[in-house]
Amino acid sequence: MTKVLKRAAVLLTAMLVLFAVIPGAKVKAQDNGVLHTTAVVSGKADSQKVTYTVKLDKTSVSDGRVAVVYDGSVLTLKKDTEGIRFSESDVNKNFTSDDQKGIAYAFVNDSAKSVSGTLISLTFDVKKNLDGQDTVIKTEVYGINSDDTQVVEETVLEDTVTVGREKLKKPQLNSVSQTLLGVNVKWTKDSAADGYVILRSTSKDGKYTEIASVNSGNYWDITVGNKQTYYYKIKSYQGKGSGRVYSQESNILSIKVKKFLGIFG
Repeated sequence: MTKVLKRAAVLLTAMLVLFAVIPGAKVKAQDNGVLHTTAVVSGKADSQKVTYTVKLDKTSVSDGRVAVVYDGSVLTLKKDTEGIRFSESDVNKNFTSDDQKGIAYAFVNDSAKSVSGTLISLTFDVKKNLDGQDTVIKTEVYGINSDDTQVVEETVLEDTVTVGREKLKKPQLNSVSQTLLGVNVKWTKDSAADGYVILRSTSKDGKYTEIASVNSGNYWDITVGNKQTYYYKIKSYQGKGSGRVYSQESNILSIKVKKFLGIFG
């Protein structure tokens, strides 16, 4: 019973420190000895995720207190996983630091033991309709100890990740040519684009009508008439429905259609 009360008391102290102490100097993650952080962005545009991991190299640990804080206007915490097992631990998902949201993690062993691996791993969703931007995720360390020895001192580790929609480039129309399938329109694909809208007119400065929306790098127009000149341009887009964001319109290319016995030559 005494051991249980001792563990509870240490853990309570750890959590009080989490809410009361301000960490010291900011350092780069890779310069902080046994504690390391990684931030990986996956997905595209409005389907991005950030996986953030705090790891410990092999070291002796009795107790510790850390908090990961982030910009809630950019990221939404979807999942947290605690890796290394301790005798007692506590997670506070309502932690705040200045104006930023956070998740605090306090842990304690009955006695110091050798540990290594993932301390805590977090998965964030990137909020939709964000322009491309940098956002900072911080690991605020309030001390990691091995009995009376401080393994990691009070400090802040910062990781900057780029999230949101990559800016669309102005599309480049490369060619329009007559084939057996009709008029083939080709352009240079943009890795930031979700798709492309093809626009057509019968005069260069006339009204252009949307004739198709595709996600490839070319389009076959089979709705053309014989001995008619057509002008083409495209624009790329990100997103879906009313949330679409469009690029500038491309350059314009034209072709005069010629058929032989009613079929394309």
